[in-house]
Amino acid sequence: MTTGVSANPVIPVHPHAASMRRLFLTAVTGSFVFLIPWIAYLSVSLPSRHEVNQWDIAWVGFDFALVAAIGVTALCAWRRRQLFIPSAMITATLLVCDAWFDIVLDWNTPDLWSALLTAAVGELPLAALLFFSARRLLRLTIEHAWILTGHTGPAPQLSRLELLASARWLQPETQTVLVTEQVLVSDMDGRTGIDAAHGARNGVAQGVDPEA
Repeated sequence: MTTGVSANPVIPVHPHAASMRRLFLTAVTGSFVFLIPWIAYLSVSLPSRHEVNQWDIAWVGFDFALVAAIGVTALCAWRRRQLFIPSAMITATLLVCDAWFDIVLDWNTPDLWSALLTAAVGELPLAALLFFSARRLLRLTIEHAWILTGHTGPAPQLSRLELLASARWLQPETQTVLVTEQVLVSDMDGRTGIDAAHGARNGVAQGVDPEA
């Protein structure tokens, strides 16, 4: 099994990528650290009962967002679009949230059994199906990209896959083709050469063992 790794990615790196990554990591990690004591504070300070206004607007707005998410997911599935993957994950998350709030807010009320039934029969099974489908399609996409970049062994597991690491997957012969193609793209009169580079790249992909 070959697992060649390129020290110099073929795909250009955005000039501000490093600073954007640091900013993102700071925001996400800071939010994680902040929420731990915040949850502890809320657990001892929030009352068990609270009367609010716009209760109907809150739930209607949430259900509207849920219906929109389901509609977008269904449309992406019908049209076989890659956008189905994030859309399915978002919809599944909303379904789990819907089940959680229905059960918790109906606790010790006559509506509890209907909330439990709705969650057990409708919301949670559909969420599980969407999560499974999104993960499966993401896995198939990675396996397809793994083969197209010249590998014959199994693709890495999702939990071990680096973010935006497809450029590091490239085998040496595939890197040569792509570098040549990039040079030809900069040539105003290189249309024929570009087509030839595309054909060469396809030839590398077709030469991969189909059983991988």
